[in-house]
Amino acid sequence: HHRKIILNLNNSNNKPTPTSFHSLLLSSQSVTMKLSFTTAVAAAAFSTHASAFKVVLDSDNEYCIMQVKYATGNDWDTDPSTGAITGVPSGATVLTDGDPGNTIAQNGVNDPTGEILVAVRAFSGAITVYDPVSGNVLTGASLPTMTNADLEWCQSYSTFAPEHYCKADGAWVGSGQEGTLGGTLQECCENNHPASVYNSCIEKATGIVSMGDASWYGDQTDQKCVRNCDTLNLFDPASTNSLSLHSFAATTQYECTGLRPEWLDQDYADEEVCCDNVFTSLQGDFCAFKSTEGSAPAPTPVYPGTDYWYVDGSNSICKQDCIAGTSVSCGGTIEADSVELYTSVANCCSAQLAWLPSAGCEARSIAGENNPTDLFWASSDGCREDCTGGTNCESAPSSAKLYSDAEECCKKANNWLDLKWCETRAARDFSSTSTGTGQWFVDYEDGVCHKDCGDNLPECELATSGSLNFFSSASDCCKGSLGSVDQDACVQGSTQGLTISTVPTNKWYVASGGSGSDQPCKEDCETSGSAPSCGGIVAKNGIRLYDSASDCCKQAYSWVDSDLCEKQSENADQHTLKWYVDYGANVCKKDCAVVSTSPECDGYPEEQSTKMFTSASACCAAKLSWIPKETCETASTTGVDPTDSDSPGTGAWRKNDSWSYCVLDCKESGTIAAGDNILDVQPFVSSGVKYYGTAAADLASGGDYPPQCDGVTSDSSATQYKGSVTNCCKSINWVQEEVCYYLSTLGTPTQKYFADPSDRTKCVVHQTEDTAATGFYATAPAVVCVAGKVTSPADSEGVECVEDIGVSTKLYDSLDDCCKTNVSWDVDSCKYESMGTEAPGSGDYYIDWAIEQCVQDCNIEATGSSCNGIAKSWQTTYGSEETCCKQISWVNRRDCLYYQTR
Repeated sequence: HHRKIILNLNNSNNKPTPTSFHSLLLSSQSVTMKLSFTTAVAAAAFSTHASAFKVVLDSDNEYCIMQVKYATGNDWDTDPSTGAITGVPSGATVLTDGDPGNTIAQNGVNDPTGEILVAVRAFSGAITVYDPVSGNVLTGASLPTMTNADLEWCQSYSTFAPEHYCKADGAWVGSGQEGTLGGTLQECCENNHPASVYNSCIEKATGIVSMGDASWYGDQTDQKCVRNCDTLNLFDPASTNSLSLHSFAATTQYECTGLRPEWLDQDYADEEVCCDNVFTSLQGDFCAFKSTEGSAPAPTPVYPGTDYWYVDGSNSICKQDCIAGTSVSCGGTIEADSVELYTSVANCCSAQLAWLPSAGCEARSIAGENNPTDLFWASSDGCREDCTGGTNCESAPSSAKLYSDAEECCKKANNWLDLKWCETRAARDFSSTSTGTGQWFVDYEDGVCHKDCGDNLPECELATSGSLNFFSSASDCCKGSLGSVDQDACVQGSTQGLTISTVPTNKWYVASGGSGSDQPCKEDCETSGSAPSCGGIVAKNGIRLYDSASDCCKQAYSWVDSDLCEKQSENADQHTLKWYVDYGANVCKKDCAVVSTSPECDGYPEEQSTKMFTSASACCAAKLSWIPKETCETASTTGVDPTDSDSPGTGAWRKNDSWSYCVLDCKESGTIAAGDNILDVQPFVSSGVKYYGTAAADLASGGDYPPQCDGVTSDSSATQYKGSVTNCCKSINWVQEEVCYYLSTLGTPTQKYFADPSDRTKCVVHQTEDTAATGFYATAPAVVCVAGKVTSPADSEGVECVEDIGVSTKLYDSLDDCCKTNVSWDVDSCKYESMGTEAPGSGDYYIDWAIEQCVQDCNIEATGSSCNGIAKSWQTTYGSEETCCKQISWVNRRDCLYYQTR
């Protein structure tokens, strides 16, 4: 893709136009010459590049390339006084024609005289230089050979060695070159030096320097695109992209950086296309800037960026592609193409930071990194403004969603918080002295309500949470949140800035729960010696208040005597003058101050639930009815204790010490005295039994205390059952009632059956060994025993008669019930064994697994018999020997049946 040079081979040198050309191998040597001209025409001709100087080596009319550079300005110049050329690069040798005043003007203005430096690549020898306009040979042009190949103006051609070009027809043809002829120079170069060396061939053959074609190619050294034009033939971008030689200008010198290397296959219409195709790792705009104005000499413009947007992942915002510091959103210019640019901040946020709330991303990006957005976001305890300068400002996290105002933030992000509270706390200047919402909220610890405000008022206290219930007034707050607190006290404490514990109501409250307190109800007021009813101001919610001590006692202590409760509540030194029972002393005592002159007085009862009576008589009748009335009243009023060791006891039934049966509360021995309580109670008569060993049921004065007496108990709390031993036994629920009754009365045996304690596979009957000898029975009893065995009824004949039983004995109504309960697996055997006989057996057959044979269910032991005992209840019997033997079919039929002898 190498552009071919457009030839301008005029005949101004008065030489005949060649008709054919052939390739020539030219040795590589360099000479430098200085050409002088004296006419303005010469300068104008060269300035417009109408033609070119021609250099002929020896007499072969060989065209050679040359490079021309003005000696102007501070570049190369001549000293007007001495004629010496100044500004020459180090190592260069410059020849002059000895004309010290010749200079050429800058900026293309023609000058009557001028000097041109020419570099010629040729072999050594005589050199002929022709004038570019007249074609005449310039005299005095024989120059010495120059060998310094490092001069600036020759370096771009130093790579062609050996060099190729085409020569005119008729010239000397080297060995092997005879077949390289062509009709035209272009054909010669096309055929013999194609592709990358075609342009060099034309230039060397014609001597016309290539100025390039203004196309763009990539300069990998500087990572930018440059134009294909000679550095000496400066390109002027203001001249409609034309390539024309003009005077040196620093602002545009960078445009032409040299001809494109012939091996480089790049040809782009403009710098943008070049950048897009060659430097794909660079941002297109940055590459284009660097290739044009960004390459100008100092002061070189700084790349301004595209003003597009790119993501800053480390800070989770988008930044603008512009010079950092020129705007708050500028994050610096982007040079690498690996960074994606977006035309708007919205596109950047949605494409790269879609996980962030879009409004927040855009606002933070526009505001710039670490700059406030003045928008609102939801914090852990409400909403905050993303701002600076305010006492309540707080920077929003990058992941936070932003809202336009506090109301939107509170409604959408914190809708469980009170809206007014949330909005006031979101204000940028909110502080401990702020006004707040003016609403009321509860303080359970103080038992009052506070007003949400920061003013220096007693009712003010800023609420620390928006999840509280807020009310428009102190009264509403007390009703809604402190309904159990006295409302007047609550409102008073709330509006005056007091705690509920410091607001007296002079009402009454329960002090102890009603057990063991000297003051069951107390007045809600400060304690003091002059007000014994005051129990202190209650400080806890849930304490119910009553209008009076009477109301408190009636509603909270309904089980307590109202007079006793009121007296104890109002003044611990007051008494009811009522009576109550003292079971420990078996007397009634009076609620009055204890003094030695009043033995009946014993102060308050130990339990507030104690029943109070208006008189000692009423107390004795209700609580000590088993004690003779006169005895109880006398003991109560005089202080004598009826449980003294010489007391005859109550004569009533009570539980024994182990609570296993019942005994009589009376002396264990001695003679019954007239007036003893047991004579009034007559426990045996009332129980319907005779006491053991007597024919009569009643007790009489002068007789002995019965053996059921167990002494006089000192436990006044023991329950006594007067003459009812049945009721006493019913209260002992772990002992069978009939057993308890017998053990308590020592009377007639129960005639019921129970398991023999020594052999629980049989049963015995509870009866005396010889019923006829007891004298208990006027007629024959249900179970008759003779010599320790049952003789009647017949279904239990022979059962053993046993009189002794214990508290754990379980009695049954019949022998059958006893056996079924205790020997359920072999009831019949139990019954026969209990009667001292053996069961006859069914005569059927069953399998005796110990011997693996069928045996007969019978007790016959005669020789040859198959009987082997009575079958147990769990053993299966069979009606015939054959059926039984089939069950053990693996046994030989002859060996199946058991015989006592074989």
